[in-house]
Amino acid sequence: MKNSIQIKNGKIVTPTGIVKGNIVIEKGCITQITSQVPATKADMYIDAQDRFILPGFIDIHTNGIAGFDLTSGKYDLKTGMFYSDEETYLKSLNQALRHYTQTGVTRVVLTSLAAPLEQLKNIFRYVSQYKHSTGKAPWKNVLGGLYVEGTFMKLKDYRGAHNTEYFHSPSIDLFNELQNACNGLIKVVNIVPEWEDSALDLIEYLTVQKIVCAAGHTNASGIQYEKAIKKGLRLAVHFLNGPTGSSSKSLDGGGAIEKVLRTDEMYVEIIVDGYHVDKSYVLDTIKRKGYEKVIAITDSMFAAKINNLKNFEIFGVKGKVSLNGNYLQIADRPTELFGSILTMDKAFSNILTWLTRPIEGVWYEIHSPLEFEEALVKTAALCSANPAKILGIYDSKDTTGSIEIGKNADILIAKITQNEQGYQLTPQKVIVKGQLTE
Repeated sequence: MKNSIQIKNGKIVTPTGIVKGNIVIEKGCITQITSQVPATKADMYIDAQDRFILPGFIDIHTNGIAGFDLTSGKYDLKTGMFYSDEETYLKSLNQALRHYTQTGVTRVVLTSLAAPLEQLKNIFRYVSQYKHSTGKAPWKNVLGGLYVEGTFMKLKDYRGAHNTEYFHSPSIDLFNELQNACNGLIKVVNIVPEWEDSALDLIEYLTVQKIVCAAGHTNASGIQYEKAIKKGLRLAVHFLNGPTGSSSKSLDGGGAIEKVLRTDEMYVEIIVDGYHVDKSYVLDTIKRKGYEKVIAITDSMFAAKINNLKNFEIFGVKGKVSLNGNYLQIADRPTELFGSILTMDKAFSNILTWLTRPIEGVWYEIHSPLEFEEALVKTAALCSANPAKILGIYDSKDTTGSIEIGKNADILIAKITQNEQGYQLTPQKVIVKGQLTE
C-alpha cells in the first residue's frame, strides 16, 4: 500500500460543487483538496486531466454480481447450480468485491434472500471469516456489512422473488443468532410492520443498536407503518417496486407508500434501472422526498455481468432473463421482476441523464432539466452521500460518502461522456481507503 497519493488536475465533485484541482491522500485519508500544486511529495501520482473525481459509490442493497450470490454462493453457468462450500464461496466473494470496484463501488452491503436458517448462518460465518482475515485488502474494505431482506417478511402476495417457506416472525433471539454468526456485520434488516407487536419489538431493539430498520415487501396500512416509524423504522425497501402496499383511500392512514412519502424521517432506496421503477416515478419521488432522502440502489443479482444466461433458479423460485437482456423476470409471473442486472456505474449514468432532460412526471406535470454540474453533484449524493448517511458512516469515525478533508479516501476517477442516449460514466481508477485497486 502506498502511504501517500496525489491526484492531479481533476474535476473534483464535492458536496457543494465542482472544483478543478488536486487531492492529497495520506495513510488512507484525504488530507488536502487544493487548486495549487501540493508542496509535499507523494509515493504515487495520478493524472486526472479531463476526468471527474467522485466519491466512491455505496450500494446498500445488492444480492450479488458476476456469478456470486450472497445467499447461494457461486453460480456455474454450465450446470445451472450454485456451490457454497467454504473454499468456493470465499474465492467467489473475493472476486465479486473486485467486480464491484470495477463499477465504481467502494462500499457494498450484501443482501440476503429468504433462505433456510442454517444456510444463512453458514454463509454469514464465511463472510465474517473473510472480513476478519488478513491479506485481503483492499477488497475486504469494500465489504460494508450485511442486509437481511427476506427472513422477516410475511405475506405471500408480497413475496416478490422470495420463497415464503423461509419467512419467520420477527424475533430478537433469531436476529441475535444471525448477528452472532457474522460477528456483528448485519447493518440493515427488513421487518414488515404487519407482524405488529413482534415487528415493533425487534425494530425498537435494533434501533438502540444503531442497526438500520427497513420495511418493504409489505402491505402494511399507514397506521401500522407509522407505529413502526415511531419505534425507529427509517428505510423503505426498493420503494415503488412491485410488492409495496398503496391505498388512495382515507381509511387506516393509507398504505405504506403514502406513509413513506409523508414522513420526513424516512429514506427511500430506489432501483434506478428504469425497469423496476419508471424514470417518471423516480423523479416524482425525488421531488416529493427531496434529494437528501433518496438512495440509488441496484438490487443486483448474481446475473449482473454474466453473459449467455437465460434461465435460473434460487431456493425454488425460477427466474429468466428478459428478451432484451436488460432485466430479470420471475418465470411463472413475468410481470414481476427478479432482482436486477444493474450496476452502479449504469445507475449513476441513468440518474444523471434523467436529471438533465425534461421528463414528464406522473404526480407532477413536468420535471425541468438541471444544469450538468448541479445534476452531477445531486447524482453523487444519491449514489454516495445518502447511503453513507443512512448507514451512519457519513459523519462518524469511519467516514465516507463525500470528498472532504479528513474522510476516507474512497474515490472514483471516471470519464463522463454524452451521446443521444444520455450520459455515460466510465470508471477509470478506484481507490478504497487510500489503496488503488486493480
